[in-house]
Amino acid sequence: MKGLIIKDIMCLKKQLMIFTFVIIGVLVVSVMYVLSARFGNIAAVGREMLAVKENHMTEIDVKNLGSIALMLFMLLPIVTVCDMVNVFAADGKAGFFKTAASFPVSLKKRLLARYMTIYALFGIGVAVDVIIAFVLSLITDMIKFTDFLGIILSAASLMSIYSACSILFCILLGYGKEMYAQLLSVLALVLGVALANFGSIKRIVASMMEDDGEADISGLWKFLDFIMHKSYVLLIAAVIVSVLSFAVSYMAAERKRGVI
Repeated sequence: MKGLIIKDIMCLKKQLMIFTFVIIGVLVVSVMYVLSARFGNIAAVGREMLAVKENHMTEIDVKNLGSIALMLFMLLPIVTVCDMVNVFAADGKAGFFKTAASFPVSLKKRLLARYMTIYALFGIGVAVDVIIAFVLSLITDMIKFTDFLGIILSAASLMSIYSACSILFCILLGYGKEMYAQLLSVLALVLGVALANFGSIKRIVASMMEDDGEADISGLWKFLDFIMHKSYVLLIAAVIVSVLSFAVSYMAAERKRGVI
């Protein structure tokens, strides 16, 4: 099983190279961003937004907008290592699935190795993000270090759900359908998030349809607060989805044979 994990990681060699450059870029850009938000142009833009009364924005709104932008930067290291469909595509091109059954490794272990690969890479991505978050927490009061940890854990949980769905759909659809597996995984993730926040989305849409056309973004701030302080909910959801994905994937792989 160790050899299978190494093989899967080698299939992601190109992504790992991108991951290295992303880490450097995120660290540099994030430091520049928080310094600008404290002393530079971004801070000036925030003051201008508060000065315009028609915006109806408070200091909390401006701070939250800055936090969201910083949060998106922090997601990049995790996102760059989450796409397991490349492993399925590489296996398909090499015809690996044709010989895998002859290995002295059971189907369950072959499938488990694939899940272990992606979560090991997520672990690396999370560790890197934690280090970057610690550095940023030393030079900014925009987000506390504990809030950084909540954001990182939430992002890793969401990407874990996406990856678990990707593995499942790749097995269900078979070789050559990796693009459709990606699309279905994204749709499943978006649908899940939308259903979980249906009330907030409904309020935002309703406020935009009113005469003044001004969106009520308080629901967005509640979602941000949820990401920061209730990441354990997403972690539990990720564990449940991963277990279900593994169980269904195993049953599908047993029936189809020659897909992993």
